[in-house]
Amino acid sequence: MLIAVLALPAGGALAGGPLLVNADGTAFAWDTTAAIDYRTDNGPLSATVTEGTARTRVQSMFNVWQNVASAAISYARAGFVNDVGAFTDGDVSTLAEFDAVEGDCGAGNQSPIVYDSDATIFIALGMDETSVIGFAGPCSIDPGAGQFVSGEAVMNGLFQDGAAAPVPDLTAAEFDATFVHEFGHFSGLDHSQINVNCASAACGTDDLAGLPTMFPFLVSQTQGVLSVDDIAWISRLYPAAGGSGFAATHGTITGTVRFSDGESHAQLVNVVARLVDNPGTGGVNESRTTAGASVSGYKFRFFNGNPINDPAGDSFGTQTPSHIGLYEISLPPGNYMIEAETVDAQFSEGSSVGGPIRIEMPGTAPAPIGPINVTAGATSSGNDVTLIGTDPRFDQFEGP
Repeated sequence: MLIAVLALPAGGALAGGPLLVNADGTAFAWDTTAAIDYRTDNGPLSATVTEGTARTRVQSMFNVWQNVASAAISYARAGFVNDVGAFTDGDVSTLAEFDAVEGDCGAGNQSPIVYDSDATIFIALGMDETSVIGFAGPCSIDPGAGQFVSGEAVMNGLFQDGAAAPVPDLTAAEFDATFVHEFGHFSGLDHSQINVNCASAACGTDDLAGLPTMFPFLVSQTQGVLSVDDIAWISRLYPAAGGSGFAATHGTITGTVRFSDGESHAQLVNVVARLVDNPGTGGVNESRTTAGASVSGYKFRFFNGNPINDPAGDSFGTQTPSHIGLYEISLPPGNYMIEAETVDAQFSEGSSVGGPIRIEMPGTAPAPIGPINVTAGATSSGNDVTLIGTDPRFDQFEGP
């Protein structure tokens, strides 16, 4: 079984679906009135993959997202990475050059796609060059507009260098699937946990079909093809109009995850909605192939600060009480069952799902709830999940 790490840049995700949520509860997204410009490295991807071949492959990876009919997002190569500071030779190959280019990205001036042909940059950044294939995400944002201004991606060429050491190569399809994932981060998507059994054991054809491209680990080259969940989230973030657009092809299930008291809201619980299986589909288990997910409380601010050493907290996410424990899952029409689960212990730091920290789900999950009918353009609300056997809250022992 293939398991490799797919990472976010430092800072990680602050949501669960969208990568970042603004103070008003809207997801950060690119301005898509024009194509999103990116620039590619003018050096080789690896000892065996030329710049020209890499450039063509990068365009194909972006096209996977651009070709989603229910989403309105496009990308355009603007040329090679611009010279800046210590970077003047076209090939981003040292830490000093990368720092200069990333700094320019941070200033909102360009969105570089960097080829680290021998993992020099990964090693200098303290990453495990034998397990981290790449990372990507925003460099600069405009909080006032709720928009990404620039972004980056860095590719580890050791996985395509034709040598067995220090790490065996991935196939071209596996490597490209990795960067379809990373360009999902570039576009504003967080990791997603569906069919989590695939992270630690072999999984079958149906599990792989439902496994998100935005799953934290690369399990199979099939992740280069978007799942139902990937299509729903990119379309929700960048909804296309018309008969093939988001509102015409997707509906939404919402609810709140609560502790056993039925009142207190539970944060950072993964909620999965699965299509009710139709036995007449020729042996395909639709509950495994057709599913979407959301982390409870994904819109709510994780770090609210305190009056002693962090009065400001951070500015990502809302402080609206109704967003605590809230989940929202968009899906194609059909009947679905919803289930709750803990975020897997393997998914932390750069592989996080739903937030910069991981919290074990309190208590145990109830039996799947439903069926819930999803209708295009409509929202089915109030589908709450009450966890079983959680500890009592302190204030139930307080006097009136």
